[in-house]
Amino acid sequence: MFTLPNYLFEPLSWICTALIVLVFANLLFFTALSVFGLITPKRDYEIVAPKKKFLFLIPAHNEAAVIKETVEALVHQDYDPNLFDIVVIADNCTDNTAEIVRSIGKAKVFENTSKPDEPRGKPHAIASFINNESWQEYDYIAFIDADNIVEPNYLTEMNSQSIAHPEFVVIQGYLGMKNVFTSITASGYSAVYFITNRAVQFANYVLGWNAAIGGTGFILDTKYLMEHGWNPRSYTEDFELQVELSMNGLRSGWNQFAVVHDEKPNSFLASHHQRTRWAQGHWYVAFSTTFKQIKSLFKSKHFNELMSKIETLFYSYSMVRPVAYLIILALGIIDIRLLKYLPNLFSVITFWLTMEAFNFLIIPTVYFIEEGKDYFQLKNTWWKKILFFIRLVYCFIYNSLTYMIAQIVGFFTWFKPQNKWNKTVHSVQYKDLEGEQYASTK
Repeated sequence: MFTLPNYLFEPLSWICTALIVLVFANLLFFTALSVFGLITPKRDYEIVAPKKKFLFLIPAHNEAAVIKETVEALVHQDYDPNLFDIVVIADNCTDNTAEIVRSIGKAKVFENTSKPDEPRGKPHAIASFINNESWQEYDYIAFIDADNIVEPNYLTEMNSQSIAHPEFVVIQGYLGMKNVFTSITASGYSAVYFITNRAVQFANYVLGWNAAIGGTGFILDTKYLMEHGWNPRSYTEDFELQVELSMNGLRSGWNQFAVVHDEKPNSFLASHHQRTRWAQGHWYVAFSTTFKQIKSLFKSKHFNELMSKIETLFYSYSMVRPVAYLIILALGIIDIRLLKYLPNLFSVITFWLTMEAFNFLIIPTVYFIEEGKDYFQLKNTWWKKILFFIRLVYCFIYNSLTYMIAQIVGFFTWFKPQNKWNKTVHSVQYKDLEGEQYASTK
């Protein structure tokens, strides 16, 4: 058995203790937050006539397989056609994405070509367009991914909420799923989003705290963009914006009724690459802004602003659990006495089991049934409904466990340059997912 001198053992034991505290604090905070999502969602604004002018902005790198359906869904918005435009950023495309978009009519193409040594990927493609300044005539830019299907009422909902709540710099739309049933991996994503949309996003909104920005389906006030610009430093430009807003005491809202259907990966490998990219960007933003976030807490003007900043700070370390386990195990190899801290994670066993049961049984049961009700209705027998529920529970646990791998990889590689995008291939046609494959979530 290896043991270290006390002068080395003591600081390592403090590290283990800090990790345990962080894991428990994160678990307790988000468990408590999830309770507020149990409130039945209702609009806190009236639907009003079109007024705001929107620009749909769609970064697309070789998206010929899905871009037509995406753009056509936007063309058919239930909104004054004179008050919105569509621009697709054909980002270093080597296929006919641009030609397909031009053939649709209403949509425009902004072609972005990068030099071999220049940064590439979605955040940088957007930056290239923002430098163009043609977007300044609009009130809001709606950021949409090339594989998304946007519900027809999206702009109507966003217009109405933005008028009722002019304090929102960003409003995040509801992230639905385009391919719930196509694979175990896709079902796992769906299960997580069923929970996150209510247990985190809607719960934050109910409490008057900032919503998280999900990378797609959100609108951004152009006045903010004119003042602050678009300066991505990581793979997760959405999380950068979220942290920036919170630190500056600005608001981001949530819209439960403006739905965007997002395509999820169907294979473990594609999922792992995507989530590793997310984790790398997330850890980079967390580590590079932690002290700034803590400092901003003392500049809060009111309680809700303070809590929004605290929630963002906790969210910055939402991936800490698997990393904490791994670090304690590694330190235990150096000094066997440090392994005692791993059981300490479970020492208050009743509390721990209660929290885990709540997070992996009670909360999923409620939110799967409520948020997935349209999908359950597609199952025409009671036993098919039960099988679908079991599938969601299984896939949720599978997704949570496999995501831990990406979180750990991202933790140990966050410092690498984040300027070369490992693209997730999209191929699912929403119109082809007939019958039990899909449903409108609202």
